[in-house]
Amino acid sequence: MQSQFEKYLSALIGKPEQKHFLLAVSGGVDSVVMADLFKKASFQFAIAHCNFQLRGNESEGDEHFVKHLAEAYKVPFFAKRFETNSYAEKNKVSVQMAARELRYDWLKEYTAKDNFDYVVIAHHADDAIETFFINLLRGTGIAGLHGISSVHDNVIRPLLCFSRKEIEDYAKAKKLKWREDSSNASDKYERNKIRHHLVPELLKISPDATHAIRHTIEHLREAEAIYRKTIEDRINKLVAKRDGKIYFSLDGYRKLEYGHVYLYETIKDYGFNHTQAKEIMEAMEGQPGKRFLSENHELIKDRKHLVLVERDGKKEKEESRISSTDMAFSNGEVQLTINIKDKHPDYKPFHPPSVASLDYDKLIFPLTVRKWAKGDKFCPLGMKRPQKISDFLINNKISLTDKNSVYVMLSGNEIAWVIGHRIDERYKIVSTTKKLYICNIVNTQ
Repeated sequence: MQSQFEKYLSALIGKPEQKHFLLAVSGGVDSVVMADLFKKASFQFAIAHCNFQLRGNESEGDEHFVKHLAEAYKVPFFAKRFETNSYAEKNKVSVQMAARELRYDWLKEYTAKDNFDYVVIAHHADDAIETFFINLLRGTGIAGLHGISSVHDNVIRPLLCFSRKEIEDYAKAKKLKWREDSSNASDKYERNKIRHHLVPELLKISPDATHAIRHTIEHLREAEAIYRKTIEDRINKLVAKRDGKIYFSLDGYRKLEYGHVYLYETIKDYGFNHTQAKEIMEAMEGQPGKRFLSENHELIKDRKHLVLVERDGKKEKEESRISSTDMAFSNGEVQLTINIKDKHPDYKPFHPPSVASLDYDKLIFPLTVRKWAKGDKFCPLGMKRPQKISDFLINNKISLTDKNSVYVMLSGNEIAWVIGHRIDERYKIVSTTKKLYICNIVNTQ
């Protein structure tokens, strides 16, 4: 087993004797065997232990056991205690997911701080099989079916080539000591139900079931690599980035067979799921304006594109002020220079979209800058009647995504300027104007 372990690890990362490893050791048989294999190989490593404080004295015993193991191996030891239940409740995730997030975040943080090359996790082949069934039952794509990766970023799992039985046989043969987690015997968790009931039944049907599933997982991993390359080659031709937005070609996705699959692979990293991808594909034939939301992003169907923008509810609600003495303004999205001067007798007003030339004496300070809102009205320059800003933007063929970035400048409760588009008729420069208030948009592109 030792030689197989070293050969597998070398295949994963190359020259492990030149690397520095941080081993996540719980005290269970898997991680204890992993630590023993690293020790016998004379690799450079330290041991890290997460105490999730979920099993009272048992958790305390695990921490003490792992500390003594590190002392016996004469390697550095790091431990961290987590308020796992509180984290799960606050973040609205399961206790298992909370423990996973806390563990990986801490280990990666320690890796970066202490210059470890790799975090090492003691997942084995049976864990990969159980993950395969968990994902299968939840509904997943090909990536979920190939289960646990042996290498991902700087996280490695060098025991994936061994079964649970092989690991336990090694531990017994070497007379190693380890801690038993009482929760492993409970059917409270989905993984344990699969381990205790589903897998034994499959072995009754076929004694080689686990070996066959392991081969299937490997085939799926290879198939996914081909799948991923094909997807990337196609979608790279359909996606463009401009001005902080991502544009997906409607025609491009329509022409693809199983377009929703390509779309899902395009947008899944932005929080959208497979069901939404199908709904978005169906909406492609409809009128512009349909919106789809994930936790942090918004996807809008425009005339020729699906446009992805980042959601920022905080900014949308913010209001900023401009005092009468300010000569510049910026809220992170709108940047202006301001010039106040007396009107020259020969002055002729000019009104490009990027400049607002206003009658200073008609303005009520401080001015307010905010995003336009539903129901906002103003009287566009050259018109005598008020118009809804929503209608103004439609009439001027402002794209749906650009609409979301439109700000207005208010004088009191009246809109004096739809910034970057048109000033209000009531605030224009007239013959009786004495002082000019001129705002210029600063181009930051």
